[in-house]
Amino acid sequence: MELKGNQPIFEQIASNYKRLIEVGVYPKGAYLPSVREVAIGEGINPATVARAFRLLADQGYVTPIEKKGYLVCFEKGSDRKQTLKAMVDEIRNLGYSDQEIMEVLSND
Repeated sequence: MELKGNQPIFEQIASNYKRLIEVGVYPKGAYLPSVREVAIGEGINPATVARAFRLLADQGYVTPIEKKGYLVCFEKGSDRKQTLKAMVDEIRNLGYSDQEIMEVLSND
């Protein structure tokens, strides 16, 4: 995972794990790595990772389980519209306007 750019680090982490969940690396019923494990691996503050995982919980991708971690509750293919919306949100976070997105979509 490369953490760089103007987007806050917690959002970058959340986007990365969201993508991994959506493609099935972390299927429904699996646990994400621990906050501590990710923080050590990336060399960042555990509070930043915790904030990212809470964002995933708020978006419905994971459920926090006390003393166990974050359980994936998103099922690949279960909500195509939610997946598409997440992708569009990520494209917007990269700085593209809705008009630019629509232009690309209408040209294909």
